[in-house]
This record gives sequence, C-alpha cells and structure tokens, in this order.
Amino acid sequence: MTAPNHCDFSAADFRATAIESSAGRLIRVTGSGLCPTSGWELRLVAANPGVVPHPETLWLELREFEPRKAPRVVTETTVEAIVEDSRAREIVVRFGWREGFTIPVVAASLPRSRRAARRASDAARGRLAASAL
Repeated sequence: MTAPNHCDFSAADFRATAIESSAGRLIRVTGSGLCPTSGWELRLVAANPGVVPHPETLWLELREFEPRKAPRVVTETTVEAIVEDSRAREIVVRFGWREGFTIPVVAASLPRSRRAARRASDAARGRLAASAL
C-alpha cells in the first residue's frame, strides 16, 4: 500500500483500448487497485480539459472516495472510463498523492469466436446473393 488512506495502483493493472466505428473512436480505460478496505469508489476524470498541448496524450486523474465505515480488509477495486477521442495514443493516469503512470492505447480486437461467426454470416450472405442471381 502506498499510504493507509489511499489505494495502491500499478500501470500493469490498467489497460486502454481503442474501439473504432463509423461514428468515431472511443477509448475504454479500465484498471484496478488494492484498497485498504471495501467500499471505496474510484473515478477517472479528465485532468486537462480545454486546450491540449499534446493531442496524442490523454490525461486522466484517478479520484478516490473513501468509505465512512468499513472493515479493514484489503480489497481489489476496479475503475473504468470511456472517452471519445480520435487522436490519443497513450493515457496518462495522474494521482493527487503520488507519481502517475502512462499506458498505451491498443486497438480492440474481436474474440476468435466472434470473428468466426462474422465470417460465417458473411459467407451466408454471399450464398444468398449468389442464389438471387
């Protein structure tokens, strides 16, 4: 633990995934940390609203909200943010009490089963189109 009144986080426990669509690009940032008790609420919020000097870097601040009463049991707690951004290639996660870290934005990939299902449905459409001729 970094401090008794804060959760402990590592860049290895965070991931930023870019999801591209015809409507734009979304970045899903997920992560987790070990909190000193259960009941903590975590939020990722924009850390640099307004003019951004480096548009390829998106800055988020992790904010913690400590529970009023909770038993002292170390608990894994998750956090997630979804941000619309067309240019970010990395995410900087900042903290108010310690040094932050940077994680890369990686492209989302479909699970193997979804890719196979998509190919099968594409093939089915091809047969339907061929039979309509």
